Amino acid sequence: MGQKQVTEGTSLRAIFSGRRGWLLIALLFTEFGGAVQSISYSSVLPIAAAELHGTSLYGATLAAGSFTQILVLALGTAPFARLRPLGLLTTATGLYVVGTVLSVGAVVMPMILAGSVVRGMAGGMLAGFGLSILGGLFEDKERTRVYGLFAMMWLLPSMIGPVINSAVTVAWGWRAALAWPAVLVLTGRFLIGRQIGLVPWKRSTSVPPSPLWSAALLGGLLLATTATVPRGGAGIALLAGGCLLAMVASLRILRLQIGPEPVRLGKVTLLHLLSLCFFGGAGIVSLAAITGLGHGIVAGTTAVGAGLLAWALTGFKPELFDHLRPKPQVTGLILTTLGLLAALLTQVAIGGTPALAVLIGGWFVAGMGMGIAYPRFSASAMDDLPSDRVLPVATAVAFAEVSATAIAGFVGGGTYSLARSLGLPATGALAWAFALLAAFGVASLVLYRRLWRG
Repeated sequence: MGQKQVTEGTSLRAIFSGRRGWLLIALLFTEFGGAVQSISYSSVLPIAAAELHGTSLYGATLAAGSFTQILVLALGTAPFARLRPLGLLTTATGLYVVGTVLSVGAVVMPMILAGSVVRGMAGGMLAGFGLSILGGLFEDKERTRVYGLFAMMWLLPSMIGPVINSAVTVAWGWRAALAWPAVLVLTGRFLIGRQIGLVPWKRSTSVPPSPLWSAALLGGLLLATTATVPRGGAGIALLAGGCLLAMVASLRILRLQIGPEPVRLGKVTLLHLLSLCFFGGAGIVSLAAITGLGHGIVAGTTAVGAGLLAWALTGFKPELFDHLRPKPQVTGLILTTLGLLAALLTQVAIGGTPALAVLIGGWFVAGMGMGIAYPRFSASAMDDLPSDRVLPVATAVAFAEVSATAIAGFVGGGTYSLARSLGLPATGALAWAFALLAAFGVASLVLYRRLWRG
């Protein structure tokens, strides 16, 4: 009977009922638009850089939005504490429009760079805002199901986005490819605004930002960026030191944002480690199929898609895994780590067609782990919060994922690039990258056991 009540309480009909349901639809649609735009920018930016003779700024432009978003999230909610929900939404949307116009109308590459910075600022302002809406409007038992739905919004754009963007670029040019996803995002923001009165608001009690740790985080990421410039041990030191500094700074910022709540901080820290493992692997799994195993683009796309598909499917029906032993969160961490270990084996011990099958199957398993654990860590971090703490904690949850994704790029892709510059073969470089990511997976399991033993 209890299970039946929980299932009914978290059914799609219950979740999407009433005005609250319309607001959720608006949030999901906006997430879908954001996914389309993210894929569009990464797809056509090389073309724009070539046309505007700005290849030297390509890397900076690609990273600018993420760096700015991380900085805004690191500052926390204190700078925006006085803004009511509609004011925050309007301000961030205005910045988003400015950033998009700068990029679409760019006549020189620095304009696209500036547009990325402004859009990153807008994204950082709203990253925690969306999570706070979910935390304020949905009960604890509903929130895991709701968070799982957002993974679905990335699945379709990841599968068909590159094809659509290619067609748009060929037909109307790269400016159109940058512009059309903005229509989706702005439509979603408009729909959110129509239901914004539902959002509970109380001026948040947030701690002042830490300039020291925010600077340390960005400094660590910049250090890691330069790891391939020097040769030998200096590059290794820069990459390791930069990643370590960025991670320590991230955890210190999370501790400030969460406050003296060790259990909640533990959940957000585990979310940080889970995101680091999965997104780090996702960044190089295609490389493992193409460069490591010698297959084509179809194999690489299939490997990436396997993880996204598994994440979306398991996140869509999280209640199916409620009775797993060990607990679903632990199972998710284990599966993600196993997926990384499977990818590692394909580079050092398995060859031929079986290696590709293990890589794709292993990454499907990793995606299952993400789908099982990610919504549970995200949702449970918001449990039993007073209204004035919802936005600060939601911002911390968003920061945990975004900062982990940035660090993951260096642990995975950065390790591969550095190892290649030191003369290692592709398989050896990929093996080191997957091994380091798997080590973080093991660390997450050790941390979980320490936090919840007994």
